[in-house]
Amino acid sequence: MSLNIVLLGIGQVGLHLAKVLSRENHNIVAVDSSPAQCREAEEGLDVKVLQGQGSDHRVLEAAGIEQADMMIAATGNDEQNVLACSLAARYGVRQKIARIRNPAFFENPPRFTLADWGVDLAIQPEHETAKEIVLLVKRSAATDVLEFAGNRVQLIGIRIDATCPLVHKSLEAVSREFPDKVFRVVAIHRGSETIIPGGNDIFQNRDQLFVIAAAADIPGVIALMGKSEEKLQQIMILGGGRVGRATAGLLDAEKELAIKLIDSDADRTLALADELQRTLVIHGDGRDFNLLATEGILETDALISVTEDEETNILTSLLAKHLGVTKTIALVNRREYLPLMAPIGVNAAVNTNLITSNAILRLIRRGDVVSLATLSGMDAQAVEYLAHGESRITRKPLSKIDFPRGAILGAVTRGDEIIIPVGETRIQAEDHVIVFSVPRALPEVDKLFAR
Repeated sequence: MSLNIVLLGIGQVGLHLAKVLSRENHNIVAVDSSPAQCREAEEGLDVKVLQGQGSDHRVLEAAGIEQADMMIAATGNDEQNVLACSLAARYGVRQKIARIRNPAFFENPPRFTLADWGVDLAIQPEHETAKEIVLLVKRSAATDVLEFAGNRVQLIGIRIDATCPLVHKSLEAVSREFPDKVFRVVAIHRGSETIIPGGNDIFQNRDQLFVIAAAADIPGVIALMGKSEEKLQQIMILGGGRVGRATAGLLDAEKELAIKLIDSDADRTLALADELQRTLVIHGDGRDFNLLATEGILETDALISVTEDEETNILTSLLAKHLGVTKTIALVNRREYLPLMAPIGVNAAVNTNLITSNAILRLIRRGDVVSLATLSGMDAQAVEYLAHGESRITRKPLSKIDFPRGAILGAVTRGDEIIIPVGETRIQAEDHVIVFSVPRALPEVDKLFAR
């Protein structure tokens, strides 16, 4: 069912949301106060664009707020997003989603909650980014981690090298050689190319593989790739801003970890030292090699560089990797940088804008699509569908289904069962099906799951 959606803010988050939602044939009206961003959206998107303030009722009425089913307030201003949701509630909009950065909105229940202001669902970008960083720390060999089906299924990225037992073997040969390993390679990132693989595709040195399996089976898959799931215990965080604070807060609860956080703002370090019980907070410049050496960079297992300067994040990650740090994670918000991170040696890059977009899309259950996520640096998406009795995908075994080129069916959850499907598998009504696809193939995949 197509929805009428008013989208406020067409920066990186809004542009990505508009692109995905318009592809699903929803009716989008995008609003932004910046003439430059409006021009960019008009040139690159098939949506209606209005210039103006999203908190102005006249602009909202021109955008069709009275007929809207949903508002997504994704501007960079928390107060404007909350006010816009409050106005949308007055117009009877059923679902209002706001991007809100200030953690004060989410702390101990205040006198007024977000719901009192008309916000149905709120996304805190830095907290979502921190959660992804923690997943990457726990999956030490992975470059990317996405979770599906209530976290029971994971899709991980892993970069292989010449020591990997799979190099120079085809997917079909690997399947025959390791019949007890239940997983599916859904994509290969090679150079700048994204490959949706078939049985004859051969693994090559420095390929980045994207593998889907039951979360419990992921350690065995990682071992098969010639990697080890090392326990990262000595953690150093550079940057005590919102992402650094949220990351340290989540890791602080892990009793076996030794965490150091370095920040150049004296007042902020004092506040963080009071807030974080088990984290050693240090005032200093994370770019200072002597400081890093003094604080034990050579004994560090993971460096998480999340300062507000992404060039600093990249350079310190490269330095740490050169010094033998097992895992480096850098905050990189310029999307054009993301494809470069793995080739230059950064283990993992997180992008707050992309993570925020994915989090919002996961909150919007839109007909047959349960959740959707885009991976950093790749022109491909992982989509979790809900199959219906009327869906074409349920009519025949998969071997008889004309599945579109550029898409691959990765995993199926059926109640408590997790299935890595084969040709004889038949999708049933109410199955949750995870598909990995390049954008051009998604419209045909959508048709297979439509009622």
